[in-house]
Amino acid sequence: MTSAQARDLTYGSPELREKGDLRESVSVRQREMPLPVVADPHETAAGPCELVLNPGPESVQAARQFTAATLRDWQLDDLAEEAVIVASELVTNAIRHGTRCSVSPAIAPMVQLAWHRQADRILCVVTDSSDSPPVLEEADATSESGRGLQVVHALTAAWGWAMLGACQKAVWAMFLLP
Repeated sequence: MTSAQARDLTYGSPELREKGDLRESVSVRQREMPLPVVADPHETAAGPCELVLNPGPESVQAARQFTAATLRDWQLDDLAEEAVIVASELVTNAIRHGTRCSVSPAIAPMVQLAWHRQADRILCVVTDSSDSPPVLEEADATSESGRGLQVVHALTAAWGWAMLGACQKAVWAMFLLP
């Protein structure tokens, strides 16, 4: 899939977002957003913390625990609650929608959660083995699911996705540090 074929699901903080209806801004964007540049490892406040997950429901709890411990280690307790929610939503989406590759079905399902810390931000990156981009949808009032990316959109300064290969995608979310 090329960036011209994929929808852009990148959104900035409320101050950076276009004014108006979310549906309108979704339809305007037509490209994927690369991962934000991670600083030189020597300039990074803390190296990445990574967790490889089995694509099963028990992995969501592991992702929440890993995220809470990582932010606690980084002394970012004020961001932990929202970061846990975002990691949980992204890992849930990766398990539910990101473990099938239509290009090469023989590829083993894989989900990985990584946290990167820089001087002014932290970045959550969830990688999966799918060639399908995430889809931000408006769930109706009676839907039991379908609100995960809306939650990510509401809690983070920016988020997006990037194709890393034929059957590998990363969905990322960024929090600005106080």
